[in-house]
Amino acid sequence: MTALSLLLLVGLFSIAGGIMAFYFLKNPDILFADHTRQNPVKTPVHVRFEDGKFEIPDYLLVKVSRNALRSVKKINLVIPLNWLPDQAPVAFTRKSDMSEWLLASISKRTSFLSDRDRLNDIFRYYIAAPAATHSSGLLRYRFKPKSPYGSIELFTDDLQDPGFLIRCELQSSVHGTRLCSRQMPISSRLTMLYKFPRSQINQWQQVHKTIQNLLATIYKRQGV
Repeated sequence: MTALSLLLLVGLFSIAGGIMAFYFLKNPDILFADHTRQNPVKTPVHVRFEDGKFEIPDYLLVKVSRNALRSVKKINLVIPLNWLPDQAPVAFTRKSDMSEWLLASISKRTSFLSDRDRLNDIFRYYIAAPAATHSSGLLRYRFKPKSPYGSIELFTDDLQDPGFLIRCELQSSVHGTRLCSRQMPISSRLTMLYKFPRSQINQWQQVHKTIQNLLATIYKRQGV
């Protein structure tokens, strides 16, 4: 290698090193972030989204997705199953037992069809048999195997007004456990989809209470 080639090579490495140093200086969380979240803290992350203002403890926040113009598209959260506002931070890691956690995502509301309307206008055409009372106190519906909903079972509470739907997968998710989900409006412009382990279906009221506690703590509606 000639002296000129060596000089060019050293120059290239110096430029690359300078670029990396500048990048990580502006984004130190990428270099030093604890991706297993072993030391979670309660520092709130402030997010404005549609007609809402959110103050989210950072240990609950997974990601704020934004579009090319930096507008918020979705807020993803992971919450301890029996979370309370004054609870000490608990770390979620890839090795955490999903039976003890809830997953939630907040996004723009695009549908105003109620759960009762969805049951009567869509699902009823694919239901295999009349509803059976489940040990959870909910009514459970099974779908025809070859229907668009053959991979889920449906739970509903006809005693509440408005009624609501909980969908439960019949197969395990990528998280290694069967999940149930419920979609609920937050405001006229925002909705939340939250998921919980199928093993907790009998505790659905406690799950919903946790979500209500969460929203009461992190969300404040703003005039838009």
